[in-house]
Amino acid sequence: MSDFTRDHLENWLKDLSVRHYLCPNCEGIHLTDLEEQLGVLESRVFLDEGMIIISTELPIRPSAVLPLHGSLNLVNFEHPLVKVTLNLHDDEIPRLVISGILIAAELSPTYFNAFLSAVTGSTLNVLEHATALDVLFLDEPELDVDAKGDALH
Repeated sequence: MSDFTRDHLENWLKDLSVRHYLCPNCEGIHLTDLEEQLGVLESRVFLDEGMIIISTELPIRPSAVLPLHGSLNLVNFEHPLVKVTLNLHDDEIPRLVISGILIAAELSPTYFNAFLSAVTGSTLNVLEHATALDVLFLDEPELDVDAKGDALH
């Protein structure tokens, strides 16, 4: 598919019965099921320069940044399909970003489904690992996504 568009992604997600919505604040397609997981701030699919990017962000306790940073190599080794990084900004809570990237050229719905399932599975595993390590910042209720699926931007 040479002219792959966000509409293609939306149609495929709809055909796969993946709950999602278009965010009015960004160009992403938000993945509702992932965003409803405790500890997930946002989970989005983007189409950028011929690449499909699936990105999920988890809030991290500031005191956990240094120990978590030391274990990122192991986390990335254990989950080779996704890239796990720390996103640090002065005026925001640190975030653990879990991303998977796929080239959209000649992509089939079947392969997209397999990729989405694999990235979602890896993301849930990283979330479970971060929860077990008690590094997630879950103390503030406004960090949790409400039942309507509204995300923070």
